[in-house]
Amino acid sequence: MANLKSILLFVAPGFLVSYGCSSSDNAPLLEGKINVSEPTEITFYYDYNGNTFVENVSTDSTGLFVFNPQLAGNEADVALYVGSDSYGAFLEKGKSVKMDIDGKNVTFQGDNTDRSTFYNAYQQGFSPWTFKPTPDHPFSTAEWNANLDAGYEAAQNALKGIKDATVRERYARLADASKKYYTIQILSMDSIDHRAQIDSLVATIDPNADESRLSGLINHWYNRVNLGNNNGTFRLTPYFIKQFAGIDSALTNESNKKYLYATLSSMFFLYQPSDSDITAFVNGIQPQLVKDSLLAAKIKETIAKRNKHINDGEVFPSDPVLISRDGTKTCLSEVIKGKVAYIDFWATWCVPCCKEIPFMEKVYEKFKDNKDIVFVSISQDDNRKAWEKKVDRDNPQWPNFIFDVKTGREFLDAMDINAIPRFIIVGRDGKIISVDAARPSNRNIEKILNEALGK
Repeated sequence: MANLKSILLFVAPGFLVSYGCSSSDNAPLLEGKINVSEPTEITFYYDYNGNTFVENVSTDSTGLFVFNPQLAGNEADVALYVGSDSYGAFLEKGKSVKMDIDGKNVTFQGDNTDRSTFYNAYQQGFSPWTFKPTPDHPFSTAEWNANLDAGYEAAQNALKGIKDATVRERYARLADASKKYYTIQILSMDSIDHRAQIDSLVATIDPNADESRLSGLINHWYNRVNLGNNNGTFRLTPYFIKQFAGIDSALTNESNKKYLYATLSSMFFLYQPSDSDITAFVNGIQPQLVKDSLLAAKIKETIAKRNKHINDGEVFPSDPVLISRDGTKTCLSEVIKGKVAYIDFWATWCVPCCKEIPFMEKVYEKFKDNKDIVFVSISQDDNRKAWEKKVDRDNPQWPNFIFDVKTGREFLDAMDINAIPRFIIVGRDGKIISVDAARPSNRNIEKILNEALGK
């Protein structure tokens, strides 16, 4: 099961807890301004005792925003994601901070500015987007090591401004853990075999340390430890139940357990288990669920959502806004109206997605003179500039769009599209012919599309 476990290196916990903002008579926990000229979405993300909380907030047209949630605890280090840019701030109940963002330059006013300054430097220096290869920007050992050294140095410099010695020591451990996390990742991706060095680094990981969870370092530990793997044929449900039990036995830090439970639960549902598998899974992890009510509620919500899954013969649950390369906005229904549609959901950072593009070009060439079919590619990139660069370079001849963030997320969520590439075929009447259609690389794709045209 090495392939299954290695996914943990590159995915954040899939079971996130949403929370709403609430009004207050006092100043908000965080208010700020981003140097943008149109409403822009910010994703706020923080950990509390192993549970991950996430909320999306839009700025106004001038970039002003307010974030004032009911924190799960008394304080939180909060990550802010704006497209592919990462920022950070420290929030504390009863206190308020103002944040001004202009590209990479960030300033703070108000309470606890020393902690916000550090956490912002930490988030920018160890941004996951810095260490995420794409087809247009592939992995480079020298470049990634240089980025890692620069990020670590920035965090070390910001540490000097932390007033509280205990807090400074905790943040220092976090920065060290993140450096180790990316060091292992870089060694793992290098063409040279570094297994001995990786094993040596993994052996130094304390799986019960909070910084191992907060940095993601615990994922490397999990990928190397044997927690009762099945020998021989892989059986989905028994495997995941054994992983839960193994984590429960191996760790003493309940927060770190919750982090891994959430990630594994998300991965279990990615396998599209049967109803009987789900029942057995939930029953099998009851000893862990009784200690993690938030995860139990999330699994229940996932099962309810699964029961509302969109199937062949149904229509799309919503009509997302699509943005073309020139910035023009339209709706999906207008793009495919009255035609058979072969729709590609992809992203520039998705290597399998990009590998399908040459095949998509060949299929399009065969059908381009048929006015009864339309080919559509829709990107779910957070980084619009990366998408624009890719479209400009490839110059595809069929319609290409990027999702409007809000309506796109709602559509993908309702369609349960949590893995890409994903292709869907829609009929002239707007009803789905195939909710999980063959890829362009499939040797039968021409026949499949002709059959759709004949319906």
